[in-house]
Amino acid sequence: MRSFLIGALVLGGAAGCRKSSGTEPPPGGWANVAPTVVERAVDREMTQLLEVRQGSLRAWIEVPNVRAKPGDYVLLGQGKARRDVEVPELGQRLSQVVDIAHVQVVDVETARRTVVSQAPKDAVEVGTVYAELSSRADKRIVVYGTVVKVSSAVGWNWVHLRDGTGDVEAGTHDLTVQTKHLVTKGQRAAFSGVLRADVDLGFGYHYDALVEAAKPVDRP
Repeated sequence: MRSFLIGALVLGGAAGCRKSSGTEPPPGGWANVAPTVVERAVDREMTQLLEVRQGSLRAWIEVPNVRAKPGDYVLLGQGKARRDVEVPELGQRLSQVVDIAHVQVVDVETARRTVVSQAPKDAVEVGTVYAELSSRADKRIVVYGTVVKVSSAVGWNWVHLRDGTGDVEAGTHDLTVQTKHLVTKGQRAAFSGVLRADVDLGFGYHYDALVEAAKPVDRP
């Protein structure tokens, strides 16, 4: 939560968007550590100045105008803080305003699911999964990352996780998890399942690595 107050908050949404059950994260992922609700909104020509609350902490942010209103929930990534900002509309000076490049208004359930938390202590980085695939295959593993893609087929959800490790050109930066659990694109998620190597499901679906029948893991 401290990062929220010292310059966090930037989201992958387009100006003019409204409530959504899905999210498109910015490159760094979401910075929310708890559901974030709008308390006050000041409309400007191209931007909005919003007072937002995460838990018991409040902050002022300036974002592209997404027509947010008090009571709306927003997803936020990282931004830059300005100090001692005069706000003529309020007739006062604010000690800090965080400038946000991206923002998205979402429903409350998405706000609750899409939050940052720490990876489980025993989580294995995506790059390490591929690097140590031969020795880890057919063993239970815990993985953690940002959900970049979700699809449903044959009774399962197929979740693509990335955590910034691995090699993009080699394709070792993206790990697929097979699960019954529902997740949202842009969400941080942790799963425990059996790691399989060289999995061919037919119909052109082949995975160098797949975390099979995975279940969500509680995080600190």
